[in-house]
Amino acid sequence: MSLTARSTTSRPAPRAWAAVVFLGLGLSMGCATAPDHEPPGQSVDAQATDILREGAPIQVVEQGYFEYTERGKLIQALEANRLERWDHSEGESPQPDAPLWQVSEGFTLFIGGNRDRHAATLKADRGTYNDQAGRLEAWDNVVLVNNKGERLETEHLVWSHDSDLVYTTRPVSIETAQGLLRGRGLRSDSRFERYEILNPTGSFEVGN
Repeated sequence: MSLTARSTTSRPAPRAWAAVVFLGLGLSMGCATAPDHEPPGQSVDAQATDILREGAPIQVVEQGYFEYTERGKLIQALEANRLERWDHSEGESPQPDAPLWQVSEGFTLFIGGNRDRHAATLKADRGTYNDQAGRLEAWDNVVLVNNKGERLETEHLVWSHDSDLVYTTRPVSIETAQGLLRGRGLRSDSRFERYEILNPTGSFEVGN
């Protein structure tokens, strides 16, 4: 396996950060499985609040672009304006000893390829990744687009390559060639090729 990383950083060796992040995402190396639902006892808003910690990150990468390959095959690429690694060994959290990666100021995950050729894209304003939990979470203006051009919009999404799973409990809208679907909650494969709205709402709006 190999990794290509291009970025500017306030600390040396951004390569080490990328290796941790992409391996942690569970690209055949991870052992964590995304849950069927959000962890009991902690809301999404509580998780979002949990990432805003006092102090400073232990590593910062700005304008980062990372490509991950496995056995010569390009798996995915991440492009982000700012990435921070936080050590939250202090304070309470679901996994108190796990490093937390915080992505802010906008990012794009190119699923199944690089920025030029890929199977799907996931964009959001910010996100987090927890090594032990094995999941990438995206918040605010989340947009997931598959290779058919179907477009999912929501405010919070969990994406897991290892479990081949995307899910959210938030309101969603999906724009397709046939029209617009709306509802609350969604489950999908990681490339957004097969999906289910858990609680459809309203009527199906058929396009012209």
